Amino acid sequence: MRNAVPSSVVPEDVAGAAHWRSSLRTRIALWAGLVNVVLVLLLVLGTAWFARRLILDDARRDTHATAQEAAQRLDNALHVVTITTHGISDLVGNAQLSPDELTTTLRAMVNATPGCVGGLLILEPRTRDDAPFARYVAGNGSDRDFVADGYPFRDQGWYQRTVASPGGWWSEPYLNQTAGGVWMVTYNMPLREPGRGARTRGMVSLDLPLANLTDLVDALAHLPGWRVTLVAPAGTLALNPEVGVERLETLDDYIMRAGRADLREAAQAVRVRQSLQYAHVDAVSGERRYTVVEPVGSSGWNLLVAQSYELIIARLTEALWMLAAVGALLALLCMLVVRKLARHISQPVEGLSSSAARLAQGDYSAPVPFLQRRDEVGQMARTLEHARGSIRQQLSEIEDMTAARQKLESELSIAREIQQAMLPPGRVIDREHAHLEAYARLEPAKAVGGDFYCFIETDADGLWFAIGDVSDKGVPAALFMARTVTVLEVAASTHASPERVLTEASRRLVQGNDACMFATVLCGRVDVRSGACVLASAGHDAPLLLHADGRHEELPLQPGPPLGFEVGDAFPLWSGQLPAGATLLAWTDGITEAFDAANQAFGAERIPGALLPGATARDQCEGLISQVHAFTGAAPQSDDITVLAIRRRLDSGTTSSEAPPSQEAPHADATVHST
Repeated sequence: MRNAVPSSVVPEDVAGAAHWRSSLRTRIALWAGLVNVVLVLLLVLGTAWFARRLILDDARRDTHATAQEAAQRLDNALHVVTITTHGISDLVGNAQLSPDELTTTLRAMVNATPGCVGGLLILEPRTRDDAPFARYVAGNGSDRDFVADGYPFRDQGWYQRTVASPGGWWSEPYLNQTAGGVWMVTYNMPLREPGRGARTRGMVSLDLPLANLTDLVDALAHLPGWRVTLVAPAGTLALNPEVGVERLETLDDYIMRAGRADLREAAQAVRVRQSLQYAHVDAVSGERRYTVVEPVGSSGWNLLVAQSYELIIARLTEALWMLAAVGALLALLCMLVVRKLARHISQPVEGLSSSAARLAQGDYSAPVPFLQRRDEVGQMARTLEHARGSIRQQLSEIEDMTAARQKLESELSIAREIQQAMLPPGRVIDREHAHLEAYARLEPAKAVGGDFYCFIETDADGLWFAIGDVSDKGVPAALFMARTVTVLEVAASTHASPERVLTEASRRLVQGNDACMFATVLCGRVDVRSGACVLASAGHDAPLLLHADGRHEELPLQPGPPLGFEVGDAFPLWSGQLPAGATLLAWTDGITEAFDAANQAFGAERIPGALLPGATARDQCEGLISQVHAFTGAAPQSDDITVLAIRRRLDSGTTSSEAPPSQEAPHADATVHST
């Protein structure tokens, strides 16, 4: 019994009761626990989604409001300076003040401006008789007269920019060594007389320590997860957690140097003096942040405030983990309770499982329990009892089928041996100095096949040969092949022309061919002494002629109709000479239609490359088939493979050397004609 399972090889998990880890009650408990876990997970995910949106929205609003408030504080500090500067400009431009009065006025303005540490007033003379005024007044009393010192203030870029500017402007941060190495920013204002088109007479500026501005946002910059950046009007980073002001690096330079491509959008907002709010990921650290860009009034300064999402999400994650832990504990308790309840449900099923295990061991004598129950367990028990009887019957049938299959395999093996015995072996025919080698090889795709070949010697100097392919495979093709070979041998013994042989075979194979099978055949005769060769084809591929020097050509043989469909008498002949050292090679479509694993066919174009000039007929056949197998690799053989080779040799004097190819024209007398 080939398909029966002996008790000695029954798997361990079938032979006995299921382990508690794989039992039904454990599965019910696990599924119940899984459902609870899924519910807890959905609850946690839903809570996380809602809480995350709520917390992030609050954080964004808080960041925006904080940035606006800080920008307002900066604007107030800067606005006081600009108001004072405008006041000095209006006063000096509308009044005729002496140098002492100008100095006193400037000092009063410096002292009255919160945070201001110094001021500069430059006044060009109205007439040639007036003297220029250029004096710096410091809050600590260390004044400086630029005219008396000979300081070339008119050559300085800040002076030229101010007198050419239509209004006031803030300088970038700079280190003031005169004030003791303090970083300063200066507001510069041109002095012009009242009226449209008035000329510029000079400038006034007030100095403000940079710390007065950065201190306004310093507390915000030290909050956990917060980052504050203050950008001067020309883009210099006046305050940044990574870049000190002493580097005088612009925001654009920092983005390029540090690889912070995520800040390009913020840099664009700074350039156009527009507010911006956006979320981004730090291109260096990978940290997710929410950044607000807020212009500081109309001063040209910009404030960037960023808050990290990590601290916000950390608080949310802590609460979610607590919720998940409580939910998991509840799921575990529920799973234990369900397992106790499942025990009462699973006991009948465990009884049926034990009965099924005995059946798997081949014990069909023990009755199946719970047959009288009216629920699903009883239905399963009755089904199992019915299966017990069916298995006995099927085992008996399997024994019969196994015996029949073994008999069929034995018969097919015998048929293969008979078919191989029908095929003639290779041969060598010697006639004085002429020698003719004939060899063929057939490899069926199944136990038996439909390809065939034959060698027939009907007279002393002639050799008939044929190669063919039946339209099917297996046993039907083998039977039709045997009939075709027999018909060809009889026809070759009674007719002198391949055309007449194929005509006779066509007539006989049509008779009684109710299965409508057919065969393609290449039939020919070669004279051993002269090398004269005549060929005819019944739907078969034309053969290849390989010369001794390696040249090859496909013979111009026109095919007639295949044998078996209907009686045919139109089989064109090819007549020619088989030169010394040349080989005539024919094959079936099992060669050209041999497919590799990628479904690529060997094809007729690869055949010449697989041939060896000067090799024996046997080597040519076996070499070509070896090349086909190497091409197809592990792909299964799809069709019968057959190769036939006829090679003619001539002795020269007392030796067996081949005649030079140039001594015979391969087709000097070759003719093609049809009847």
